[in-house]
Amino acid sequence: MPERPPTPAATDAEWTSMTRPDGRAAEPYPGLPPHRHWLRLILGVLAIALAVAAFAWPDATIRVVAVLFGLNLVVTGFVRAGLLLFAPGYPLLYRLLGIVFGVLTGLVGLLCLRNLTASLAVLLVVVAIGWLLDGLVQLFTAIGSRAPEGNNWQIATALLMVLGAVTVLAWPKIGIGAFVFIGATVLAFSGIGLTITAIMGMRAARQPSGAH
Repeated sequence: MPERPPTPAATDAEWTSMTRPDGRAAEPYPGLPPHRHWLRLILGVLAIALAVAAFAWPDATIRVVAVLFGLNLVVTGFVRAGLLLFAPGYPLLYRLLGIVFGVLTGLVGLLCLRNLTASLAVLLVVVAIGWLLDGLVQLFTAIGSRAPEGNNWQIATALLMVLGAVTVLAWPKIGIGAFVFIGATVLAFSGIGLTITAIMGMRAARQPSGAH
């Protein structure tokens, strides 16, 4: 009598003991499909490009700041939510939290783009909330995925975004110049982290399962 396929509620031990048709052991929680690492790479390059633009524009106006950081939040938030939506290998809790916070991040970015003439204080709070949500999405993604490649970078960049958000929220009278510097730094390191994890993920996907 043929064996029944494993149910989605299989435990870690059951997943570890499972084998694929080719005889290789199945991973407990598979990472992103290889082609989706390109989306991470694009997000990383976009974040680095926006960071360079912010560093090169120290006298940016509120409108410019809203466009730069709002655009980043829109793209990264919705793309992260989409990646988790179509990555059924993740634990359900981390997947749901990541999708919810990803969508909220994108909506916060849309709020930045819609209110280009808002006051600086309002803009700083909105962007900081977006960073906080994006950092939480990265953290849930890193914890939920047990693939070792790039996890440390993901966690580090997630904590940096949360720290940047807390810094801005705790410093309500920050000037636009200081905010642009902090924001550009956060975007630069986030972009570098995304780029590195994407490259590591693509390299790992090309290697055979048993290769070291």
